Amino acid sequence: MRAELADLAGARFEWKSPLAGERYAEYWDKAFLQRVGLDQYATDLAAFWPTGGPHWDALAVVAQSGKSGSGVLLVEGKSYPGELYGGGAGAKPGSSSRELIEKSLAWTQRQLGVPDATVDDWCGPLYQSANRLAHLCWLRPLGVRAWLVHLLFVDDPHSPTSAVAWELALERVNQELGLPTTPVPGAAHVLLPAGTREELIGAED
Repeated sequence: MRAELADLAGARFEWKSPLAGERYAEYWDKAFLQRVGLDQYATDLAAFWPTGGPHWDALAVVAQSGKSGSGVLLVEGKSYPGELYGGGAGAKPGSSSRELIEKSLAWTQRQLGVPDATVDDWCGPLYQSANRLAHLCWLRPLGVRAWLVHLLFVDDPHSPTSAVAWELALERVNQELGLPTTPVPGAAHVLLPAGTREELIGAED
């Protein structure tokens, strides 16, 4: 992560989830803010996104030398490119939840300079990527130092994906979302060799 996000060089991470002692629980909505010490923004989040927002695969508090306070790292993990696609936004069109989602996604598109995009594009199969970008863009203007990492596993034995295949898939996703060729501030994709469950458990000991 430090290589892909230069401003995290030298940063220290205190992982808040997933933790073995909490049965690898994931957090979302107000609970995710509480995990990373951002409880004060719960009301702001409720005004930005309806209940049932992104379930974060991992969360960490970030400490940086010379900077007061802490930041937050949001992590989404994927084992193969097909996991980047899903069934789209679950909120029913015309509902208050869907209207809030569409409003916030349109705002996010403007922040990122997405040209000629419609909200429907971001409520479709790539909705999961879109709503995570939205949460990153929501946190940063609040003064929160926030980063979003898509952790992409290479050669997972259950569905092996090479680094080259990931790069091609990411290029296609960015095109479908209409993202500019310049990197999204605070966002990165990190390729990581897949390990076994035994290796993961051993790393926690």
